[in-house]
Amino acid sequence: MLRRFLRNTTISAIAYGLAGVLGLFAVGLIARSYGLAVLGLIVLVRAFLPTGFLALIDLGVSELTTQCVVRGRMGDWGSAREKVSLLTVISAATGIIAGVALWLFAMPLAVVFKVTPDQTQSFVSILLVTAMVLPIAFVGLVAEGALKGFEEYGWLRLTEVGSNVAYVASIYVVFWYGGAFDWLAYSYLATIVAKYFVLAAVTLLLTRRTPLRFCAWSADTRRDIVHRCWLMFNSRIVGSFQQTLPPLAIGILFGPAEVGAFDLITRLPRFIKTTMAPLYSAILPLSTRIDEATDTRRLQILGRNGFILPAAAIIPALVVMALFSEDILKIWVGPRHADQWPWLAMSLFVPAVSSMLGVGQAALMVRPDFVGVNNRYLYLQVLLQYVLTAIGLAWFQERAFVLGWAISPVVFAPLIARHMLAFMELPKSLFWEQVGRQATVAAIIVAGVVCYKTYSTPESLPGLALVGGAGCIAAWVLSFTLILSRGDREMFGRLAKEMTHRRQGV
Repeated sequence: MLRRFLRNTTISAIAYGLAGVLGLFAVGLIARSYGLAVLGLIVLVRAFLPTGFLALIDLGVSELTTQCVVRGRMGDWGSAREKVSLLTVISAATGIIAGVALWLFAMPLAVVFKVTPDQTQSFVSILLVTAMVLPIAFVGLVAEGALKGFEEYGWLRLTEVGSNVAYVASIYVVFWYGGAFDWLAYSYLATIVAKYFVLAAVTLLLTRRTPLRFCAWSADTRRDIVHRCWLMFNSRIVGSFQQTLPPLAIGILFGPAEVGAFDLITRLPRFIKTTMAPLYSAILPLSTRIDEATDTRRLQILGRNGFILPAAAIIPALVVMALFSEDILKIWVGPRHADQWPWLAMSLFVPAVSSMLGVGQAALMVRPDFVGVNNRYLYLQVLLQYVLTAIGLAWFQERAFVLGWAISPVVFAPLIARHMLAFMELPKSLFWEQVGRQATVAAIIVAGVVCYKTYSTPESLPGLALVGGAGCIAAWVLSFTLILSRGDREMFGRLAKEMTHRRQGV
């Protein structure tokens, strides 16, 4: 089971990483060819999808479906049938209501977001098409969650990468033929529809081999699902305010061009978080099994390794990226935007904190008592985020949203870590011990990069890749030596053997 988990997670991370890289190229091409205003309009449109601001009302149906399918595979198909049926109805109703609302308010939204008159009709047309897509997208979340529960990550990887390849290819085609920007949005919506149709078809084929069928649900099932949806809604409030509300707020306060600038600064950190997402998704079925077996020891092993190993691999590389952030912007989107490098460097705090806390939070998602307390901390974090944003608006305009987004997780990380480690019955000093080791490694990396940049800077994408790659390798060597204890290195070696061991007896 561990070998399969590790391989699935690694391959998924690579696949989603490839999809994210394609997305970065797409953003760079749009910013260079169409300008930040068009990039901002596309970002605003994407906000009205379940992957954007409307994640606020998806009620966690994907994650809950995953938990139900996993429990069904462990023998409780009766309960799984009822819960998945109810979740499907909830997602369909949510998609229809959201679609009707977006259709009715498409024109007022163009006014609210200060869309220029020459782009208003195109923007409204895109929103109307998005409204028609929403029921498909919301029901698609159930299919996505079911496939995670069946641990069929191959189809998830295939559709994610395939849809991104198709979208990037469409951008190049539209650009080559000099097409209007609205075709970029239509192409993206088409890839979303195709992706969810494929996932739904695969899910239906898989359920034919199981007792999972649509059926009526009991009052107990309804109460349980409503309670869990309410908890997930509270979690979604936090996530929406943290990540998907800022572009909408910037559009209202300033306009599409400033939305594009914000998206440009935060795109790389969000790409890194997206690359880590398969790890969190793969953790959920594993932690569900552990919770069902009430295996405290295995939860501690999962929690400690998830707390130390991802951060040891990711944070040193983020330090290297931060030090080369000006060069990254120059080569990615052009010299015009290179002066935004301090904000890009600051925003990398977000994936750094996520790499340390994300696995533990995902593992404890099956514990409603943890989710409730954790949500309260996250509410306070969001409050601090917007206090910092409000203070900085007069001086930094749209970049004040970057300030609040980047600094608030750093402030609350010690509190959330303490709470998480207590639930796992791990030493509360583990957090500060790891922070101290990470700071030591970061100081050495800074000294090395400063010495290099005194004499040379990368001027091309291959040069940046070569220098950045060498810096990351050096950082990982330092991390392996200074951050990981002897026991951690032994565990890392065992994990590597599990990943590379020939699949005998499987």
